[in-house]
Amino acid sequence: MTNGDAEVRDVVDLLRRFYSTYGVADEGPSEGFDAGVLPANLIVPVQDINDLHAVLDDLEVRRQFGVCREILDDLTSRLTSEELLRELTTSPAARFDDFDDLANGVFWFSLAASLDQRRNGLPRTPFDAAMDLPLPVRVRITMVGSLVLRLYLALVYMREGPLSSLIAQGAAARKPCCGRIRKLLNADYVRRIRNALSHGTFSMSIAGIAFRDDEGGVIVATPGFLKWLCEWLMIIQLQALAARSRAEELQDELPPQLDVRP
Repeated sequence: MTNGDAEVRDVVDLLRRFYSTYGVADEGPSEGFDAGVLPANLIVPVQDINDLHAVLDDLEVRRQFGVCREILDDLTSRLTSEELLRELTTSPAARFDDFDDLANGVFWFSLAASLDQRRNGLPRTPFDAAMDLPLPVRVRITMVGSLVLRLYLALVYMREGPLSSLIAQGAAARKPCCGRIRKLLNADYVRRIRNALSHGTFSMSIAGIAFRDDEGGVIVATPGFLKWLCEWLMIIQLQALAARSRAEELQDELPPQLDVRP
């Protein structure tokens, strides 16, 4: 085995460790993956390797990720029921002039998600017919671009507004699902991603996206985990929009003397 072969195998072992810690099921190289199929001269940026070692050795980042994943696991079961819909429908913070704001969040989020497309398993870009783009560029344009846009919309752009008001009001009223969503949005792991998107830096990494906040810390998040996070952020937005419509329907059914619409 040449030195190049050894380095490639070391990278694969590092990726396997990283994905087993920060990834989702079936993400990353499997135990049976043969590193020999990769070119011995495979070039991996030194910064990427250093970042992976850093997040694997950082016990605080691992703790923050564990807390975030535990909240997401809990919300996965809650959001498949009507628990959040019921909580938001009866929230006194519900207004009747915020449909456009909630709808825009849903539509823009869906548009960003639609940018990540595949053809025969490979990323497909709007420029494929005009030029032959290298695979890393295609990944950056489609997968990374789509995830960054969705995360920005959900965590930065919609940080203030009718959705956050509904969630905050529900959490203050001790409604369980709203409380868990607020904990997710304020979790350190999510907060650091939000800070990197708003006033830090982020870049494509061999293992996903590397987020650097203004405090100099680094988080490397896998595509699988970020897609999982985005899916449930989208469902939260959809249920908020549905709750707004349901609340208005309920108000319309009340006798005039009981109509409490502002």
